[in-house]
Amino acid sequence: MKKKIHFIINSRSEKSLKELPKQLALDPFWQETHDCFLWKSLYKGHALELVQKAIEDHTSLVIACGGDGTINEIARYLVDTTIPLGIIPLGSGNGIARHFKIPLNIKGALAVIREMHSIVMDAGLANQHFFLSNMGVSFDSEFISAYQNKQTRGFVSYLKALFLSIKNHKTQTFVVHHAGFRREVSPFLLMISNANQFGYDFSLTPKALVSDGQFELILFKSKTIWALFKLFLASRFGLKLSVKLLEIIPISDLVIETTSREFLIQLDGETNRIFNQELQIKIHPTGLQVIIPS
Repeated sequence: MKKKIHFIINSRSEKSLKELPKQLALDPFWQETHDCFLWKSLYKGHALELVQKAIEDHTSLVIACGGDGTINEIARYLVDTTIPLGIIPLGSGNGIARHFKIPLNIKGALAVIREMHSIVMDAGLANQHFFLSNMGVSFDSEFISAYQNKQTRGFVSYLKALFLSIKNHKTQTFVVHHAGFRREVSPFLLMISNANQFGYDFSLTPKALVSDGQFELILFKSKTIWALFKLFLASRFGLKLSVKLLEIIPISDLVIETTSREFLIQLDGETNRIFNQELQIKIHPTGLQVIIPS
């Protein structure tokens, strides 16, 4: 009896919608041993509905075809199942795929999935909102919101959104609680990172592991032009920065408080508004089974 595989594809990836069936047809493995179902995700939240249908159809594997946001939508319904997640990276930054060194092309990604080598990776919860790679409540969420408002995608649009966000950014004050300590901070950047990639090979946590039961709290403290230039060098080329400028603290759980009773939060590159005075960040109790290169 053939196993069922469900591919959930971000509808923005028009070329990939044509190429994926061709690549599947070229390899008899997919036709001889599997029934492959290709679904197009048409709007935000649609991937959630599609993965629910795949689970009801007793699928043996779900493959996310898109960027980190698409992967996030699909993965949040797989964490409480034994169904593994395959990844075909079709997004812009592709931080999760880059962390695992999954090829950034359909043929290469399919070759990885065919081997079915998997691990269980940590996942995070921020007031029950799910994330895999990273989340943040400061400049990064404003930047991603600006990027999402762009009509086009890609690195050039990233840069335009970046400069606009730097110009408009206003520092907020937060209180953070971790490991029994309470701190008041007013950072330019407050992020929690699980993976070693933000996307486009930018990273502040190059040694991060996704299966070690902890995250990294990132606090970057300045908005001056010179400090931001150093941040660029650190994230792209590994420049070491002083703790006066950048702190990276291992954590397993964290509470973030704000006096505004509202957070603009980004989770794996997708923004959301949370109307609450605090965020409780912790590790998901089960994690996610994901297929990676062996």
